Amino acid sequence: MKFNNNTKKTFLLAMMFASMMNSTAFASSFSDINNVQGREYIEKFAEKGYIKGYEDGTFKPNNTITRAEISQILSSFNINLKFEDITFKDSNGWFSNAIKKATENGFLSGYKDGTFKPNNKITRFEMIKITSMLVRNNNYDKVQLPYADTNNIPNWVLNDVNNLYASKIIETYPNNLINGNEYITRAEAVTMLSKALEVNGWDMNKVTQNVKTNKTNPLPTPTALPKGVIGYLSVDGTNIKNFPVKDARDNTEMLTVMKSAVGHFAQTPIFNGNVGLSAHNRDYKIDFRQLKNVNIGDKVTYKTNLGTRTYKITVKTEIDETDFSYLENTEDNKITMITCIEDKPTKRLVVQATQI
Repeated sequence: MKFNNNTKKTFLLAMMFASMMNSTAFASSFSDINNVQGREYIEKFAEKGYIKGYEDGTFKPNNTITRAEISQILSSFNINLKFEDITFKDSNGWFSNAIKKATENGFLSGYKDGTFKPNNKITRFEMIKITSMLVRNNNYDKVQLPYADTNNIPNWVLNDVNNLYASKIIETYPNNLINGNEYITRAEAVTMLSKALEVNGWDMNKVTQNVKTNKTNPLPTPTALPKGVIGYLSVDGTNIKNFPVKDARDNTEMLTVMKSAVGHFAQTPIFNGNVGLSAHNRDYKIDFRQLKNVNIGDKVTYKTNLGTRTYKITVKTEIDETDFSYLENTEDNKITMITCIEDKPTKRLVVQATQI
């Protein structure tokens, strides 16, 4: 068989990677990960036989990683669920069996044109989606994500981010930005997978059960809301049922918003933290006139495109109109509702609820 230069190069690279991955040999230390974050997880992953370094003793932690390469790692996990059997037009090569197994187990899928695109690089969001299959944290909808760009997390991966954050598989990022559309590095991808296996005690039976659960009963995908609406509010024991909530950038806009919706204080979070809301106390179809009838312990539900949360009322009190202390952000998730009090122009009613 004759090879041209490009074919030779591709073949050699494929052989090198094939020898690097899915090996049971343990590399006690890679020469280039001494100062790499997650070093201990990378070495544990290697000890378990899921990766092996390059022939020169390196791991190349800052290199990107492709769909084929991730498939090779996932295929070494000894998971045999076989949800689907798909053949792709472009899956022939050293990665053929790995892609087949990774897709059968539901970790990855192909594209509408019948391709798998094995050489495409993996983004951080895509890696989070894959890793989320390995764990299932029942508190995924109760966490408060710390990232400054949380509102930019797309719906298709939002609850997977929540799932991994609740499981302490992902935590902080530089500049407090998750930057999910950036290509993930080999070090970060392996660290993420290693942490997920650690959460399961490295027990592949538990991992398999989680994959099965997440495939057959996936985490819900938040749905998009109508333009201008950021959420819907319901309060037990009142007529406040699915009241639309709209953002208000300042006091002037707040007065305009409250003519047709519940107003959201722009200086407060949209979903994570202490969500501040306001509405008139009379004369409008959507107002807070019945808020005065709530009791401590009553339930509040807030649906947004970031998910749905349930809260329990813990505070009901009068404050001065200039008191904004209840709108300060909190470490736990709260929702704070403020409205006027009839015949008390300098007072406001505050009802605050804490997530349950």
